[in-house]
Amino acid sequence: MAGSVPRTPPAVLALLLTLLVVPAAGGAGTARAADGAARVVTEVKISERILDLAVAAPELDAPVKWVRLLVPKGWSKTAGRTWPTLWLLHGSGGSHLDWTTKTHVERLTAGREVMVVMPETSGCGGYSDWWNFGRGGAPAWETYLLGELRPLLERDYRAGPRRAVAGLSMGGLGALKLAAAHPGVFRAVASYSGAANPLYKSPDGGLSGPDAVKLAALSCLADWRRIWGEPGYPFDTTDPADVRQRALWERNSPLYQARRLAGTPLYLSYGDGTDSGPGWAWGDPAPSPSRCVDPPVHGGDDLLEAAVHGMNRQLRDRLSQLGIPATVCASRGAHAWSYWERELVASFPMLMRSLGA
Repeated sequence: MAGSVPRTPPAVLALLLTLLVVPAAGGAGTARAADGAARVVTEVKISERILDLAVAAPELDAPVKWVRLLVPKGWSKTAGRTWPTLWLLHGSGGSHLDWTTKTHVERLTAGREVMVVMPETSGCGGYSDWWNFGRGGAPAWETYLLGELRPLLERDYRAGPRRAVAGLSMGGLGALKLAAAHPGVFRAVASYSGAANPLYKSPDGGLSGPDAVKLAALSCLADWRRIWGEPGYPFDTTDPADVRQRALWERNSPLYQARRLAGTPLYLSYGDGTDSGPGWAWGDPAPSPSRCVDPPVHGGDDLLEAAVHGMNRQLRDRLSQLGIPATVCASRGAHAWSYWERELVASFPMLMRSLGA
């Protein structure tokens, strides 16, 4: 499991930036009704509770993508009942393996009447349907996840209609944006170091949202403009009237879609970029609320979490303006798994309450 985040020399900044959450294209609410084209081509039973599925679908940019299911005791494909689902979304550079290999989620959910769904997307997918210079088409992650994979799991794998979603980094963006785009699909949302506003403009010359999109697209060997096009002013032009495809960026930004999160229980956690240690490890009592010191400005050497800090401060202010409640834990911390597991455990009771699990 990743621990602290080291100092970030400029020479390796581009590499580290690929770990951030990179948004993708398409717009809010683009997931269409399932046409049944998605199909499971391979099942691999990893353990008593872990089942991996290789899924083929027309929305993918590859022959198959994997989905890891962490199933409850007594689950079977032919059971006479269904189970509520907790969707856990990975970050940029991650996969369907991350949550079970880098956290204790298998032990955390032991004895719970809940199925955990961990889908694989891509390093720069952003949980969105790509613009592709106005042509659309693959990859279409939002349509695949909610329009194809969700109905497939509910039809063939006993997933029920009660759902919650959580994610880290790019997955935090995904959790918030999918819930905003499809109100009522998820009963609760948790974001850990999520990129809450891809249009974030750093006030002090640090990392801005579009910078992360451009750099992370390199990890996919993709033209970043395929994702959402160009954000326009003030990022790519000095002309305030030149907005280019900014509307697509706004449609995929939780900050700009915050109003659509009303009525959904929300949990936001993020650090300030200072790797002072999580002060908690698996097996300890529940994380103490004293960790949430709410640093007013970012600090430390973690440029990724510094940008996340600015994005999430914008989102929480917007939610407050709209009168939308959210549980927020802003702490001293870095962009690392040791912090994300701590926040998964802290938010777990809220997620389970929403599912009745």
